[in-house]
Amino acid sequence: MKRYETLFIVQSELSSDDITAIIDRYSKIITDMKGTVLKVERWGKRKLAYLIRKQSRGFYILIDFAGKREIVAEVERILKFDDKVLKYMSVKLVDSITAEEIEKVLAGQKAAAEAAAEPPAVIKPASAAAAAAPAPEATTEG
Repeated sequence: MKRYETLFIVQSELSSDDITAIIDRYSKIITDMKGTVLKVERWGKRKLAYLIRKQSRGFYILIDFAGKREIVAEVERILKFDDKVLKYMSVKLVDSITAEEIEKVLAGQKAAAEAAAEPPAVIKPASAAAAAAPAPEATTEG
């Protein structure tokens, strides 16, 4: 197996549900062809460097996956005919990736997601801590 990432730009006016459906569609293609989706990132709406199909903005999506070259060919074939997709690009990241490395990447992402889900610790501001602390005793000499 090799590790790839595919970055594609979809029309910016699509709803969140449409974008989720697109991501699910391409993730399903990868998993149906015996690939493993390692990461999906939504980069959000950004201004394009130049007009693409009369669009000045696009929504960027990155899918990082492991699989065979045939998966990339199939994903790109379908991306080419998808009217909602403005541009796409696939890049090979690693020539060979083992199942252990895939599990390590997935476990690291799971741990990061769990850490992000925990509520942050409450830290009192310095001024509030000073107000709560007892006032020092006043001493007068003289």
